[in-house]
Amino acid sequence: MSSLLIDALIWVLLIGGVGFGLISLIGLLLFPDTRSRMYTAIRASLIGIGATEIAVFIYGLNALQTSGGNQYFTFLLHTVLLIVIVAIGNYIVSSTILKKAQPIICNPESEEKPQKAGDKK
Repeated sequence: MSSLLIDALIWVLLIGGVGFGLISLIGLLLFPDTRSRMYTAIRASLIGIGATEIAVFIYGLNALQTSGGNQYFTFLLHTVLLIVIVAIGNYIVSSTILKKAQPIICNPESEEKPQKAGDKK
């Protein structure tokens, strides 16, 4: 059986993960432009997934220490693999959003087409 402190920590992390997931959903519905929506969704959901994964990892470590067994060691390896996949996916998605959604510079006095931030005349 696990201790009350470990159970409380797991519950706090799980509730925090769900809370940040809800913040991510509210950000998707609330913000007007795509860049703000994606930034809020990625950051808040990453924190939520991270908190949930830490809770799962703590549970696996506690179960491995109390009862032993290869199934909990395999469980921990799968958890670490999932954390690595989420981190790599976050990097790829964040860099793609930054490349695709660059701010547009527009001079209101001229009638030229708007330019992207990195373009030169």
